[in-house]
Amino acid sequence: MAFDKTYTQSQFRGQIHSPAPVTPFDENGGLRLDWYAEVLRYHLDVVKVDTMLIAGCNGEGYALDDDELRQVTETVAATVGERIPYFVNVSRTPTAECIRRAEIAAEAGASGIALGQPQIYDSSESKVLERFKEVAKAVPLPMMVYNLSHLSHFSISPEFMGRILDVAPVEIIKDVPTDFDHIKRMILAVGDRVPVLYGHKDTLIPALLLGGGGFVGTGPECFGAECREMFFEIHDMTPPERMEVHARYGIVSDALMWTVGKPPAGIKAAMNMLGVPGGLPRDHIEPLTRDEEAELRDVLLRAGIVDERIKKSA
Repeated sequence: MAFDKTYTQSQFRGQIHSPAPVTPFDENGGLRLDWYAEVLRYHLDVVKVDTMLIAGCNGEGYALDDDELRQVTETVAATVGERIPYFVNVSRTPTAECIRRAEIAAEAGASGIALGQPQIYDSSESKVLERFKEVAKAVPLPMMVYNLSHLSHFSISPEFMGRILDVAPVEIIKDVPTDFDHIKRMILAVGDRVPVLYGHKDTLIPALLLGGGGFVGTGPECFGAECREMFFEIHDMTPPERMEVHARYGIVSDALMWTVGKPPAGIKAAMNMLGVPGGLPRDHIEPLTRDEEAELRDVLLRAGIVDERIKKSA
C-alpha cells in the first residue's frame, strides 16, 4: 500500500527520498567533477531518488568556495537536467553570503536552494524570519528549509516553521531534531503543506509510519536498488519486518555518522567500496584508516550491502 498524499505548497507527492550526495575530492583536495557526475548518476539510476540536497553537510558545502559551488551546480544541472528537482545548499552565517551563493546557484542552473538558520550561538525569530524573506526576495527559487538544529542553538519550532512557509517558497523541509514531540508537532503543523523529511537512525522509520513526508539522511543510498522498496514498503510490513529494516539501517547509520571516523569520511569510503567514486574528504576531516575501513566493510557485510567477495576485494 503506497503512501499517497498531495501537499498544498509543494510539487511533491507521497513520501519521498532526498539524499545528500557526497562531493568527491582527490588526495590533493582537488574537486573531481567527473567523479561527481558518477555519484549523481548512481543516485538517479540505481537508488532512484526523488530529489537531492546538493552541497549539504555530507556534501561538504562548507568546504566549497563560490567558484566551486558554481561548478558543482553546473555539473548537477548537466547531469540531472529536469529528471528531478534538486536543492543547492547556500547556507552561511551572514545572510548577504547566503544571497550571493543563491545567486551563483541560480545562475548555474539550480532548480532550487536549501537554506538553514544562522550557524551561530543563537538568534531570534525576527532575525531568522527576515533572513528567509531576504533570500527568497533576492532569489525566488523553490526552497528547502534545512533545520540544522545541531549546528545552532536556535532550532526552528513547528509553529515558527509555519511562519517561514508563509514568507518563502518552501517546498520541502529537512528537519534534524530527534525529539518525537517535536516531530509529531512538526508533521501536524506543516505536514499537509510540504513534505517533512527525517533521517536519523532512530527517527526515519517511525517518522515514515507517522505520516512524515519521507526521508533524508546518510546511509539509505548504500542500499542501492533495494532502497526504495526497503523503506517505502514499510507500511505493508509486519512489526518484525519493520524492526529488521530499522536495525539494518541503524547499524549503517551508526557507523557512517558516529562510530567509524568522522563524517563524511565514512559515507565516502562506503561509496568507494560500492564502486561509486566518493573520493576523499577535504581539509579538517581525515579519511578512514585501514582499520576503520575494515570495520566499515564488516558493518556493510552485516547489513547485507556487500557480500564476502566484495568485502575481500575492497
